Order: sequence, then structure tokens, then C-alpha cells
Amino acid sequence: MIKIENISYGYKPKQPIFSDISLKVGSGIYGLLGENGVGKTTLIHLICGLLFPWKGECSIDNSNSARRSPELLNRYFFLPEEMQMPTESIYQFAARHSVFYPRFSRKDFEQNLEELHIDGKQKLSAVSYGQQKKAMLAYAFALHTPYILLDEPTNGLDITSRQALKRIISRSMDDESTLLISTHQAHDFENLLDHLVILGKGEILLNRSLDEISNRLLFARTDILPAESIYSEQDLSGHFSILPNEDGEENTPDIELLYKAVLQQPEKIKSMFQ
Repeated sequence: MIKIENISYGYKPKQPIFSDISLKVGSGIYGLLGENGVGKTTLIHLICGLLFPWKGECSIDNSNSARRSPELLNRYFFLPEEMQMPTESIYQFAARHSVFYPRFSRKDFEQNLEELHIDGKQKLSAVSYGQQKKAMLAYAFALHTPYILLDEPTNGLDITSRQALKRIISRSMDDESTLLISTHQAHDFENLLDHLVILGKGEILLNRSLDEISNRLLFARTDILPAESIYSEQDLSGHFSILPNEDGEENTPDIELLYKAVLQQPEKIKSMFQ
């Protein structure tokens, strides 16, 4: 489990990005959403031990990630939104680095590359940003680390590649695995996510499982605006609203609609889970 306990941090003195926030991330697929500048990337860097909190602690499996012990480092893999690529092929990169990850599967690596249409012999520094991203995603999911953290993984990917990534995620995850995805493209993962975390400025606005969200909230299209609507948007087909799910009706949350509702009506959404 990933634990963030009473963390405070900022890049400038007396200007904290986070003030005494806590969060637990268990097994499953977590979506991390928030507007630009609220600290999604910063939070992942704190989790990985790439930044050090002013106060509080981030831990993975009860090990302080700031210490970056070798025993912990081979249990998680972080793929940033952008990275400096080496002048070698993805095959060569994997051969050098995968030795540090005991669960790496060459077979799965080859399958991931094939599904994403990547030539493993091409130099990473010589291909496009999208090709680089796909190569590193193929590698990340072949490592089979218990924890994978991705920052904007679909940036640079076309529609076909995004669909391929979803298939790779589906077959790579097991009941014990944790995948944390920071993204602006919530719809890319809405059928995969088990849990949703929405960040605001200096706080966590929502931290709930998708099952709990669907139990408490009803996402419905209607011709007229329902009187009990918590949040609603109108288009040519009528109103798309979030309502209290008083009868426990089965429904599928619309993550983008919920995200907008949390940003604009945070107290109303919070009240539904109290």
C-alpha cells in the first residue's frame, strides 16, 4: 500500500502546494485528476522519493520512499510525462535496466511492443515523442512491478494506441497490483478505473471508489432539468445530470462530468458521501 501521511510541501518557502494532506492507495487502478498546477506531478514525485516533504512521510509497503532503498526501488516503476531518451534502442534499454526488476517478462515485453506497433531496434532518441512514449509503456508493463505510476500516459498517443494501452493494462494487472494514473484525459480510462482521486489547491476534493460513487450518485440524461440535480450540463439531447442515487439504481459514473461537478460544486459532492 502507498501511504501519504500528513504531507506538507512546496517549491517556495511559505508557499505550500500541499498542507497536511493524507491519502492511501491500495490495490487496483487509481485515477488522479486535477487542474494544471494543483500538484499531481508533485504528488507522484513525493510518492516516489524524488522530492522530500517539509513534514510528514510517503511510504510504499511501510518503507519510507524518500530513502530510495534498492529493496523498494524494484517494487515500483514511475514513467514521467517527458524524459530524456538515451541513444539506444528500447531493446538495449530493457536489457540494461530490466535486470533490476525480478518479475520482468521478455515475452510480455515483445507482446506489448507488437501491440503498440513499435520496432524495438530503433533508437529511442531518433523516433517521435509518441513512439518513445509507447516504447516506455511497453517496457513499464512488462516489468510487473507491484506498483506502476504513470504521469499523462496517453499524451502523444493516437486513438489506436490508446485502445492498445487499455488492453495491455487489462491483461497486465492482477488483484495485488496497483496502478496510479495522473491524467487530463479521464475518458481514456473510465472503464478501467477502480478508484478516483481529485486534487484541488492544497487539498483532496474527492477520494472514492467507483463502486461507492455509483452507489451514491446517479448519472442520468433527461429532457428537462431534474429538480434534485446536484450538477447538470445541457446539450442538444437535453440535460446530463448528477443526482442523488436514492434508490440504489445501477449506473456507470461519467468521470468527466463528475470531475467538473467536483471543481464547481465541491461541497455538494462532499455532502453526498458524508
